[in-house]
Order: sequence, then C-alpha cells, then structure tokens
Amino acid sequence: MRTAFYDTSWKQARMVEVAQRWLGTPFIPHACIPTAGVDCAQLVAAIYWETHAIDEPRFPDYTMDGGEHRNSSQVVEWFEGNRKFERLPPETAVQPGDAACFRMGRVPHHVGLVLLPPIFIHAMRNYGVIESRLDDPTFAKRLLAIYRPVQ
Repeated sequence: MRTAFYDTSWKQARMVEVAQRWLGTPFIPHACIPTAGVDCAQLVAAIYWETHAIDEPRFPDYTMDGGEHRNSSQVVEWFEGNRKFERLPPETAVQPGDAACFRMGRVPHHVGLVLLPPIFIHAMRNYGVIESRLDDPTFAKRLLAIYRPVQ
C-alpha cells in the first residue's frame, strides 16, 4: 500500500478547512460552486483538487440516477480507474481524506469525504452539504467501499 496523500496533520487540517467551507451549500446536480450548488461527486472532487490530491477539478460525466438503473457504479469505476486512489480492505481503519462510497439504489452511487473519523462531509438532495457520521445506522449499512488518495 502506498503512502496516504493526507499523511500529515497540516494536510489533514487543510482538507478539513477546505471541506467545511462547503457546509450549507445547496444540492444541485452536476454543479460545483461553493455556497451556490454542488452534488456529492463534485464536492469530493473539488475538495481533493483544491488540496492537490487530484489533478482534475471535476468528477467525470455521470448520471444522477445511475444507482437505480446501472449494474455497475460510476463512482466506483472512477476511483478504480484513478491511479491516485487505492481501495482499502474492509478491516482497514478510515483516516481523514478517505472517500466513503455508499449504496444508493442498486450500486454505490453516493460518496462522502472523511474529515475526522467517524465524521464525513457529503451533499444530499434536500439537505445540501452536511456532516454525518459513518457509524450512523443510515450510512453504516450502506457503506460499501473506502478509497484512500495516495502519493
């Protein structure tokens, strides 16, 4: 396993600072404008990009209802195809900066970013950008994969 991208307290604090600026931003599909609108995938990509964990500022094209009609996850496909991420074995403890993928519908189609475990940030329809807990039963039973940005 390669070194985690957020391997210092400074990088972790910077990531949390950037992420918390998004809190309260409304949920708008495919948008990525702080305080104006964002969805879960663009939120995670924007935070990673601003803190230099990834090179591209946006999550690639995807459908909002992909979790309902697809047999594979566009979210998982992006993480699996990106050399800057490693999928963690199920028993691995999460760390700040890890991406949590949740089943919404048939496949993982929702993503959040771990701030300080078990707290994660994500954008949800009707709620906007909020913080939640990985150990909340609503999310714990839907958590299917964790990806770690690596160097």
